[in-house]
Amino acid sequence: MEEEPSAEDREHLSALSIGHFILAGVALFSGIPALVWGVAGAKLVDELGSDFSIVMGDIAGQAGADPFGGGADAMMQDVETLLITAIVAGLALALIAAVHLVLVGVKLRQRKWWTFCYLTGWGECLMFPFGTILGIFTIIVLGRPSVKRLFGVR
Repeated sequence: MEEEPSAEDREHLSALSIGHFILAGVALFSGIPALVWGVAGAKLVDELGSDFSIVMGDIAGQAGADPFGGGADAMMQDVETLLITAIVAGLALALIAAVHLVLVGVKLRQRKWWTFCYLTGWGECLMFPFGTILGIFTIIVLGRPSVKRLFGVR
C-alpha cells in the first residue's frame, strides 16, 4: 500500500524551506571574516611598505642582485594581488553559497527539483554545525516515498 502525502509532510517541507533561508543568511555572513582579514591585511601591507625593503635585504646605497628577479616593490605588489584575490574569492564563495541555499528553499516550497534539493542536503552536511543538522533532516524528509510523490518523483 502506497503512503499518501500528509499535512505533516507539507509542514516538514515548509520548515526545511525556512531552514534553508536562514542558513543562506548565515552563509552570507560567513563572508564577513574575509572582509575583516582583508582590511587587516591591507593595513599590514600599508604599514610594512617602507620597512619591507629592509627585510628583503635592500640597503640604501648598496647595489645587489635579487635572486628572484624582483625587489621589495615587486614583492609588495604580489602580496597585494594575493590579498585582493583572497578577499574576492571569499566573498564570491559566500555569495554563491547563499544564492544556492535560497534557490533550494524556493524549490522546496514549489515542490520541484527533488534531485537538486536532495543532493544539496548531502552537501550541507559539510557546513558544520547548522548545515549538518539541516542536511540530515533534508535527506530524511526528501527520502520519504510520500514526499517524493509531492515532487512528482516515482
